Amino acid sequence: MIGEVDGEIVWGAPQWLWPAALIAAAFTVIVLWGYTRPYTKSGVRLAAAALKLAAIILLAVCLLEPMRSGTRPRPHANILPILVDNSQSMQLKTAAGDETRREQVARMVDESAAWRVRVGQAFDVRPYVFDARLESVDDFADLQADGYASSLSGSLRALSDRFSSRPVAGVLVFSDGNLTDLPAAGVDWSTLGFPVYPVLPSSDGDFQDLRVADVSVRQTDFESSPTTVTVSFDAIGMEGQKAFVRLADAATGNLIEEQAVELGRENESQEVRFRFRPEDSGVTFYRASVFVEDDRDWGEGQAPVNDVSERDDSDAGNKNDRNLKTSTEQASTEQASTEQTSTEQTSAEQTSTEQGSLSRQLQASSAEATLLNNQRIVTVDRSTGPYRILYLAGRPNWEFKFLRRALQEDAEVQLVALLRIANKEPKFSFRDKAVNATNPLFAGLGEDEEEVAQQYDEPVILRLGVKESEELSDGFPETAEELFAYHGIILDDIECEFFTQDQMLLLRKFVAARGGGLLMLGGSEAFDSKKFAESPLGELSPVYAARSSKQKIAGPYRVELTREGLLQPWARLRDTELAEQERIRSMPSFLTLNSVGDVKPGASQLATVSGPGDESVPAMVAQRFGKGRTAAITLGDMWRWSMRRNNTLDQSPNGTQVRTGADAMLRDDPAQAWRQLSHWLVNDVPRRAEVRVERGDDPSQPVTLVVTARDDEYLLLDNATVDLEITPVGGEPFNLKAEMDGDEAGKYVATYWSREPGGYSVEAKVTAADGTEVGLANTGWTSEAGAAEFRDLRFNRSLLQEIAEQTGGEVVSEDQLDRFAAGLPERDVPLTETWIYPIWHRPWVMFLAMLCLCCEWGLRRWKGLA
Repeated sequence: MIGEVDGEIVWGAPQWLWPAALIAAAFTVIVLWGYTRPYTKSGVRLAAAALKLAAIILLAVCLLEPMRSGTRPRPHANILPILVDNSQSMQLKTAAGDETRREQVARMVDESAAWRVRVGQAFDVRPYVFDARLESVDDFADLQADGYASSLSGSLRALSDRFSSRPVAGVLVFSDGNLTDLPAAGVDWSTLGFPVYPVLPSSDGDFQDLRVADVSVRQTDFESSPTTVTVSFDAIGMEGQKAFVRLADAATGNLIEEQAVELGRENESQEVRFRFRPEDSGVTFYRASVFVEDDRDWGEGQAPVNDVSERDDSDAGNKNDRNLKTSTEQASTEQASTEQTSTEQTSAEQTSTEQGSLSRQLQASSAEATLLNNQRIVTVDRSTGPYRILYLAGRPNWEFKFLRRALQEDAEVQLVALLRIANKEPKFSFRDKAVNATNPLFAGLGEDEEEVAQQYDEPVILRLGVKESEELSDGFPETAEELFAYHGIILDDIECEFFTQDQMLLLRKFVAARGGGLLMLGGSEAFDSKKFAESPLGELSPVYAARSSKQKIAGPYRVELTREGLLQPWARLRDTELAEQERIRSMPSFLTLNSVGDVKPGASQLATVSGPGDESVPAMVAQRFGKGRTAAITLGDMWRWSMRRNNTLDQSPNGTQVRTGADAMLRDDPAQAWRQLSHWLVNDVPRRAEVRVERGDDPSQPVTLVVTARDDEYLLLDNATVDLEITPVGGEPFNLKAEMDGDEAGKYVATYWSREPGGYSVEAKVTAADGTEVGLANTGWTSEAGAAEFRDLRFNRSLLQEIAEQTGGEVVSEDQLDRFAAGLPERDVPLTETWIYPIWHRPWVMFLAMLCLCCEWGLRRWKGLA
């Protein structure tokens, strides 16, 4: 029955008021006169008179046609949405064998439930589910609870917008309140326009849970272990248990390392660090997981790739079509495969299905509330080359030999060298007319080689490592296009007079504007005091030129790393401070040192050298300069270290020697130092095409892919074409285009919805307006939709209470749903109807009057009254 709101009494025939009053008065007088005769006791007479008067008054009131009037909800005119959380957090269970939250909610919202039947009589009930977005459903029979987000705030706003002009009696919400689309602080929920009624159990219950709280990646230029993955985790109700933290390759499943830890107190954050060197450069993905021994089958049995059941939508702007390639679409465009291939694909699908079924069985048998928050996918983006470094030396030396040998073992760095083997001679020299102008070093080359033979007033330079015959054919670059093709420059024992003023200014622009790296090595011609200080090279140097009055300390010299140097991974060669200090003590002494002045403000002094006394001077100094960086090494005979290097065994952190098999692994410390220094010099140098990923706090929202394009002079490039290829781990790639940003030059933007958690890599190809290729850029990211979903496993009662209070609703206990459904029609609703209840026309009125008369008659007969 539709609930009715308590109304008021109204009179259908008020014109009968005075006639009814007169009739009632007349009969009252008659009755009172008849019972005034004292033939019986007064109490009996009063009772009989009261019964007859009651009947008379009741019949007189009926002449006025009394009616009861009120309001009630208009049947099925007011909308009552039922909003059910369909995210994975609804799969939690309080203990093994108990119902999950999904099963409990599915049972409560069943259409046959008594409260559903009752509200269905008065309201237009609309079932909805939500995870990353709001979705209307016919019923809740197929509730899966497999969403990767819980956008409660967005779903309530969507309902508000959808029914802004419709009458809504209220919204019943079945959720844990752990939303992933966190609203802004101080949000006013009353603007929704309808009351919200969250339905919650009376208590959260007891449960056990172990989860990965956070994963961070740190990359350095330290060669032996350049990548550090830090896994933070905590536990509830599992204090003292032994857990295992595991890091494996997400694509192949190969184990990187596994560590055992003892779990601390409830919600105590613990960390485990994995230090390793990735086998490949570029974007790679790893799976970090934590589990107890009873769940080892789950921890070791995770599929090496994430199974993407459906492709993600992407939006590249209003002009872009969504190019979503599912396996079905690919099958329609590809040629028919052979029977053997089809059989292999069917077998792979069956294997994937079996793995998923096994994973669900392992989760169901686990003592934890869920295993869905026990792992994360980690993205490691190691910059890929080739990086090109231009090495310029004033004379052939041993330094170049060992530097070149060290970088030959590094596939990411290419060394291009200009070696001056003879200085230019004075421009005016008296010689016999029979002697030509060609430098004698090139005599005998013949007329065909005349154009490559340097003149007397030009230095003789050898080119090594060039890619093309024309590269550096005119010596050190004189144009930005040619110089900016390199990522780093090393100047070794070269005087500033070698460069023209334009070349030095170009070198300054290379560092400050292009963002390149510059390394200055010591030597007899380096760091010349006055001329060096007044040149752009002196401005680029992280140290001031030496004052003429300053005396150089006497050798031999010993190198020491400063505290700041020990903190720089690229400046040290050992994992621990003790091992690094031992290595430094084993280095040979040096004999050549350039005199320099003080370290410039803002520069970092990473190493010093000292002589027999206590005085020390800078040996290695680095600084930021504009968009780039510069460094200076004042020692001029670093090659002595390579000549007398100590091939030592690898050492463990406690100082003990480590052997691999029967052979000891020898280390070439000078070569490692050169490689680390070279990587530091070029790793952060901008490229012509770069891509980055921008993400917000809400994992249910799309990521923004931002591409930056530059021309050959590294000026921002507009009107380019940017093609993006996005590849999920284990999935098929698909393409979309980035649109040029209207506010910032050289910036191109696309958005992508990564609904499935896991790793995604993207390759950006930039093409200029004239059709020339600008470059390729790669990066990757991890979608952590599931991580935010399990940030807290308990019900967020405070948030749901706040929403209910601000919207005029209330929190409803699950065991009070029937009472709530019965009282809901009596609450304020937008659309109501007026109802009339004729009291006088009801049988009980006549029955009551007759009952009074009969009782009066019976009383008189009983007492023998006439």
